[in-house]
Amino acid sequence: MKHLMIICILLNTFTGCSLMDKNKKRYDLSGDLVVQFQRTGKEKWGLEIERNGEPFFTGDEPVSLELFTNERGTEVLNTGYDHLAAGKGVITGKASVSYGDAVFCVTDTWNIETGIMKLDRKVEVQGDMDGGFMSGIGLIYTTPATRDSVRIFAPGMIYGTTDYLTGTAIGGSECTDFIRIREDRLPAPLFGAYFSNGTSLTVLNSKPDSRTTKEDSRDLEASTLIDEQYRFGSIGADFDKENPAFGYWFPGSEGGITYKGRTYPYGQMKKWSRRYHPIRDGLQQEYQVSFRFAADSAFHEYYTRAWRWAWSTLQPGINYQDIEMVKRSVLSMLGENVESHNGITGIRNFIPAPKGMDEPRSNKTIMGFTGKTLETANFLLAGSLSEENPLSRKHRELGEAIVRTFLNLNLSPPAGEGFTFEGKPEVALGRIPEPVVYLRSFGDGLKELLKAVKRERQAGIEHGDWIAWAGTFADWLLFQQSETGGFPRTWKQGTGEVVDPFPESSYTVIPFLVLMSELTGDGRYVQAALKAGEFCWNTSQSRGIFIGGTIDNPNVIDKEAGTISLEAHLALYRYTRDKKWLDRAIMAGNFAETWIYLWNVPMPEDEDDSALHWKKGLPTVGMQLISTGHSLTDEYMAFDVDEFAELFLNTSDNHYYDVAMILLHNTKTMLALPGREFDLKGPGWMQEHWSLAPVRGFGMHRGWLPWVSTSLLNGIFELQELDEELYRQMINPK
Repeated sequence: MKHLMIICILLNTFTGCSLMDKNKKRYDLSGDLVVQFQRTGKEKWGLEIERNGEPFFTGDEPVSLELFTNERGTEVLNTGYDHLAAGKGVITGKASVSYGDAVFCVTDTWNIETGIMKLDRKVEVQGDMDGGFMSGIGLIYTTPATRDSVRIFAPGMIYGTTDYLTGTAIGGSECTDFIRIREDRLPAPLFGAYFSNGTSLTVLNSKPDSRTTKEDSRDLEASTLIDEQYRFGSIGADFDKENPAFGYWFPGSEGGITYKGRTYPYGQMKKWSRRYHPIRDGLQQEYQVSFRFAADSAFHEYYTRAWRWAWSTLQPGINYQDIEMVKRSVLSMLGENVESHNGITGIRNFIPAPKGMDEPRSNKTIMGFTGKTLETANFLLAGSLSEENPLSRKHRELGEAIVRTFLNLNLSPPAGEGFTFEGKPEVALGRIPEPVVYLRSFGDGLKELLKAVKRERQAGIEHGDWIAWAGTFADWLLFQQSETGGFPRTWKQGTGEVVDPFPESSYTVIPFLVLMSELTGDGRYVQAALKAGEFCWNTSQSRGIFIGGTIDNPNVIDKEAGTISLEAHLALYRYTRDKKWLDRAIMAGNFAETWIYLWNVPMPEDEDDSALHWKKGLPTVGMQLISTGHSLTDEYMAFDVDEFAELFLNTSDNHYYDVAMILLHNTKTMLALPGREFDLKGPGWMQEHWSLAPVRGFGMHRGWLPWVSTSLLNGIFELQELDEELYRQMINPK
C-alpha cells in the first residue's frame, strides 16, 4: 500500500508544469466573474468563482468519489487537489485518495475561456478491491437555495420550478433533495440552474459517449450494477444541504427519482439506480465537463442561450436522406393502407409495423391527434396534384372518399372524432365513465381539411361543402370560448357538455380558425383566434413554458405544446403581420427545439440487433423526447420543418435553418425505404416511438400510427409550398 502511495505522489510531482508558489491564482471568466484557485484550510487546493468580488460558487473539494462495497455499503469521499500547476488559461490539479486496498489517482485539467470552464478528468485505479466506484465534480452555490427557488433547465425534462410536472417525475415536487439524471435521457447532456438575480450555471458533458450494456439497459428495478463498460454519466443537482451543488458524476447513478423504463406514464420510482465501475488495478476513467456562467434577464432567454451553446459544442450532424424518395414511399404506403368497410373510408389508428406482424389492429379511424385521417386525405390529395405521381388518380379517389366519410360526422356538438369501421361515431381515447372528445382532435383534423381546400382552390378545384362542414364546428366552437379567450379541453361525446374546462391547450385550434377566416372572409374566426392567442400567451407562454399539447398526458410541459404554439403564432403573424406574433413564434420555436437530440446515443453492443427496434449504428441525432415525466422519443417534429424554415426566412437567423435541416433529414433515419427496409413491412413504414434511456433502443410497442407518416409528409410538402427554391436547396444541400 505504501508503494502505491509513493507512485501517486511521484505522478503528482512531475506534472510538466511549474508548481505554483503562491496560495492563489486568479483567472478572468468574464467582466464580473473571476475564478480563483486557492489553498483551503486543509492544505489542499480548491477553487472559488467570484461575481463582483463576492463568492458565487465554490469547489473547495472538487474531487468526489462514491464507493460501494457489500461490506461497507455506500461512502462518499471528497477532497481537494494535493498539487496544482498553472499555465496561461490552463490549470492542472492532481489528487490521490486512498480507500481500503486501493488508491484513486485523479488528474484534472481546467481550461478557462470566456464565461466557460472546461474540465478534462482522468482517474486511474491502483490496487484491487471488491465493489465499485463513481467519481464526480460539483460546484456549490454560495447562496442558500431550495428546489423551487431555483429554475432548472434539463432539456425535455425540467423547465423552471415544479409547476406543470407530475409530482413523481424527475424534477417534480417529490424530487426535492437529489436530481441526478442519466444523460442518455437528455436531448443534450446538459443541466442548468437560473437564479433569482438572473445569473446562471449550466453543466454540459461536452464530449459525450454514453455506451452501455444490455444488462444496464434492461434493468427495470433500479438494481445496483458494476461494469467497466459504462460510458454514460449523470448530471444534475444535490439539494440535500442548505447550499445546493451542481455537477456531473461518472458513471451515471440516477436518483432520488428514476424511471422504470418502457412504461408510460406509470414507471416513475422514488429510488436510486446506482451504477459503478469496478475497483480494478489499472482501470481508467476519462470524461470532459464544461461549466458555463451567464446572466440573462429572463429564464426563457437563459435556456435558449444555454441550448445554443450545447448545439455549437456538440455540433449535431445531418444524416442526409433522399427526400423525394421519402415522399413517394410514404404517400404510397398511406394509399395502400386506406380501407373501406360499411360505408366508412379511413385509415386505422394502429397497425403493427414489422414484417409478419398483423395484430393487433385498431378498428377506428380518427380525424386528429394520433389518427390523422383527415391529414392523410390532405396529403393524398396533395400528391394527386403532382404530374410525377403515377398513383395520382388512386390517391385523389382515396382522399375524397375519406372526406366524404367524415362529412357525415355531426360536429355541432361533436358526435365523435371519427368512426369505427362498422360506422359508429368514435373517440380518440376511451374515457370512464363516459367518452369525451378533445379540442385538439378537431384543431388537428379540420386544419388539415382546410389546408387541402386552400391548395385545391389554387388548383382551380372548389370544395364549398367541405368548408361548410368545417364551419359547423367553428360556429359551435365560438360559443364555447370564454370571456378570457380560452376554450374547454374536452366535452362529452355527442352532448357538448364540458368535462374538462382547462383552457391551456386553446392554441390547438388557432390555425384552423385563421384558415376559416382566410377561406370565408368571415373575420369572426380570426378574432376568436387572436383572443385565444392572447390568452395562451398570458398564461405560461410568456415565461417560455408551454403545456397541454398531448391529450393523453394533460396539462404538463410537453413538446407538442411548443410545436403547435409555434404553428399557431406563425399563422397569426402571417394573417396580421403584427411582429408580436413573430416574436411569440420565436419563443415557441426556441422551446420546441430543446427536445431534439443533438448527440448520438449508441445501442448496447451486446444486444441482438434483430430484437432492437432502433438498429445499431444508426445516428440518433434528430429524435425528440415527447413529454416530461417519461423518456420515450419519436420523430413528431418532422412536421415542423417548414415552421423553422419560416423562422429562418423571417429572421435571417441561420440557426433556424440548421434546425430545419436536422428535422428534414434526421427524422427519417429509421424510415423503411427501398433497399433498407429494416425488419418493417416495406418502404414508407416506421415505428411510432423508441427510448434512448433504458430500455434503450426499444419502444412500448412496434406499432405504426397515421401521425407518423403525415408528420413526415407535412414537413416536406409545406416546406415546398413555403419556398420552392429553399426546398430544393435543403433536399440537395451539397
